[in-house]
Amino acid sequence: MSEAATLAERRAQLDATADLERLKLGLAWRDVRHAIAPAPDLARRSRFRPYVVGAIRYGLPLLGIRRMGRLLRVAGAALVIWRATRAWRSLG
Repeated sequence: MSEAATLAERRAQLDATADLERLKLGLAWRDVRHAIAPAPDLARRSRFRPYVVGAIRYGLPLLGIRRMGRLLRVAGAALVIWRATRAWRSLG
């Protein structure tokens, strides 16, 4: 085999390996998300969703889009940490 063919074969092998690792990472992320996220409950969702929408509706004009976005990101991160902690505690 020529050096160019060997290089092309190696590139194809690395590409396939990267695709496989990407798929494994996606599956692992899905497993983590399902372990942390609460089970879907439509009654709970319909009960809390209007409050969240209302809070955003009133907070957006008061805080502005940048501050509200930052606040929602921090709140989302805090919620993820809280859910992960609760899931971890329920295991032990």
